[in-house]
Amino acid sequence: MKKRLLRLFLPLGVLCVAALLLFYPSQAAAGAKKGIGTCIDILIPSLFPFMALSVFVVKSGLAASIGRLTAKPCQLLFGLPGCTAAAIVMSMVGGYPVGARAIAALCQEGEITPEQAARMLCFCVNAGPAFVLSVVGASLLRSTEAGIILLVSQLLASLLLGVLCSIGVKRDFSAKRSGGSRMGAAEALICSASDAARSMLSMCCFVVLFAVLLALLRIFVTDPCASGFLSVLLEVTGGCSDAASLQFPLWIFSFAIGWGGICVHFQILSSISGIPIGLPRFMLFRLLHGLLAGSITFGLCQLFPASVSVFSNTSAPLHASLAGSVPAAIAILALCVLLLFQTRKDSVPAHGNVL
Repeated sequence: MKKRLLRLFLPLGVLCVAALLLFYPSQAAAGAKKGIGTCIDILIPSLFPFMALSVFVVKSGLAASIGRLTAKPCQLLFGLPGCTAAAIVMSMVGGYPVGARAIAALCQEGEITPEQAARMLCFCVNAGPAFVLSVVGASLLRSTEAGIILLVSQLLASLLLGVLCSIGVKRDFSAKRSGGSRMGAAEALICSASDAARSMLSMCCFVVLFAVLLALLRIFVTDPCASGFLSVLLEVTGGCSDAASLQFPLWIFSFAIGWGGICVHFQILSSISGIPIGLPRFMLFRLLHGLLAGSITFGLCQLFPASVSVFSNTSAPLHASLAGSVPAAIAILALCVLLLFQTRKDSVPAHGNVL
């Protein structure tokens, strides 16, 4: 029955979209232009460095080295091996698809099982501090306190989901998995940069596509509130911008960031392979993340009502500067120090004689 309905409605939907593109070319072009601007101003500057870094951490063996120090906390809290700690941290400071790429790399290297990777995708999908603090907090809401509340809510919701996903999971990590061969630093850097470039191209395509779709839908959805909620549902950056112009309460922003938007969902699912997680399950946990984050934000606003009393919109271009993210900078510095120690360790001969 479902296949018959799909065969019926899929061609009909394609015909409708084609007709809209033919009859409303200017609106479609404006949407594509806005999507390209989002990619250039926000997506590429804020995500590409972290995506390259997340894959480099896995390919160079740093994730395994960090895992020896973080094995107990990861096993206790999330029921995961210690090598996943770097991916979990990168998902919290890098942005939505960064954690997914690190998880996919761990799975490809044999460090984690596909089932563990699917469980990580249920909670390792977060907006980065650069987006939450700089774009939403400083640019859209003109409130640093609001940005901090939103960021804290996202991180707490992610941690809670991670703990909930570990309930009932077997915590036996004694079996040694056959991981892939560790690359040298130069080879890992080349591989990670190429991987990040391919992933960014795919993500930018989805951003432009959904920007066009949203522009076409807004021809018929004229009510401002309905249009704002539609934007939140489809694409997080435009959704937060519309929510700011409509002066939505802060918990709506938190839900939008936790949900991520269907555009982000497809970006993430397009960047993973061999991980058994379907779209319904993934979207369910995105919805749970949004609801948890919104609830936490609502509670924090009751405790600190003066912190988020001012909302305003901005017509200036939105820029996600990495310099505005202190946690991101600390994470990069820490990983660089670990890389130096690891490189020095690998350069010492087996008998300990240094020339």
